[in-house]
Amino acid sequence: MRLKEALKDALDENELTKLIKSYDVIGDIIIIKNHPELESKKREIIAEALRRCYPRVRTIAAVPLYTHTDELYRTRDLKVIWGDENLETTHKESGCSFKVNLKHVFFSPRLSYERMRVAKKVLPDETIINMFSGVGCFSIVIAKMQPRTRIYSIDVNPYAVEYMKANVRLNKVEGAVIPILGDASEEREKLEGVADRVLMPLPEQAYSFLTLAVRALKLDKEGARGVIHYYDVSTGRKGDGLFNVPLERARDNISSDFGDSLRIEVEEKRIVRSVAPRKYHVVLDLRVVRTR
Repeated sequence: MRLKEALKDALDENELTKLIKSYDVIGDIIIIKNHPELESKKREIIAEALRRCYPRVRTIAAVPLYTHTDELYRTRDLKVIWGDENLETTHKESGCSFKVNLKHVFFSPRLSYERMRVAKKVLPDETIINMFSGVGCFSIVIAKMQPRTRIYSIDVNPYAVEYMKANVRLNKVEGAVIPILGDASEEREKLEGVADRVLMPLPEQAYSFLTLAVRALKLDKEGARGVIHYYDVSTGRKGDGLFNVPLERARDNISSDFGDSLRIEVEEKRIVRSVAPRKYHVVLDLRVVRTR
């Protein structure tokens, strides 16, 4: 049953128009967005409706509609409105299990398709650097899909790295996924020129790390190539025009450091998800080729 239908007798028409119908189910926790004009009593009614729809849910938490996300650790201000205050859970996806604590780490089930899409592109024996790995979701899905890989998984959030280590053990991908606590720019310097593929799943900040990602690739001779999964934020209407600005920014950024020694080709581009009206997280799979 859809949430709006479940609440049609509990909220009036004006309140129903303010209802944020989408929500995330993460393990046995549901995360909803709060409209500032809905009173706390109404949020309790919404929580009760969700509990009826998902009888096995343990916790329902709310995040403000216009929430601030911590830039460093990517955490959000969550408030439990029903159930257990403990925000640790285990989420299952694509044959993997991810242990998370939503108070301390970032996790989005809405990226499940994107994680699998990237994993299907990986070839045997690739070395991969995941510059913003969180609790290890991209890395672990890749390792399960393609065991003959080595994935250096970097994150600055110590909570995320501890959960990543637990998830590596939980999914039995020790040796394939290597958790690293540290700043991506500093850790990447230690891994310069080793990667066939670099992941940058941090749309708001990936741009500033792009030339570092290029330096991580194996581009030591003419004709050498590697792939960067580059995530960015774009504003506008859906269509090819949505990708023009992120692509030009990426090309300008790379050419400013490498001139015409590299050629940038677009392997694939897609909208990952909508984050606000006419504002999207997008991904460009960039093939980087050494020309001289």
